[in-house]
Amino acid sequence: MTQAVLGRAIDVSPRMISFYESGNHFPRDEIILKRIAGLFDVSIDYLLGYSDLREEASLKKLCVTYRSLPGPARRTAMDFMEFLAAKDSASD
Repeated sequence: MTQAVLGRAIDVSPRMISFYESGNHFPRDEIILKRIAGLFDVSIDYLLGYSDLREEASLKKLCVTYRSLPGPARRTAMDFMEFLAAKDSASD
């Protein structure tokens, strides 16, 4: 994606995109941050470095599904996710 295309998509100048890329400026405007996050389908927390989770839609779906489960099923779901995480780290 070019700076011009990105700039048009989030409504800032290509020059400002260049500043963002070089680290000379950071988008402080919440609207611009939301546009960037929406364009790349990530959370603002991911953009700011507060989260490693890039897949915002998947995380939201997981939370909605988890909240719909009764208590015992929630514990089973957590146990299974912990099992998968442990299995994955053991294979590294």
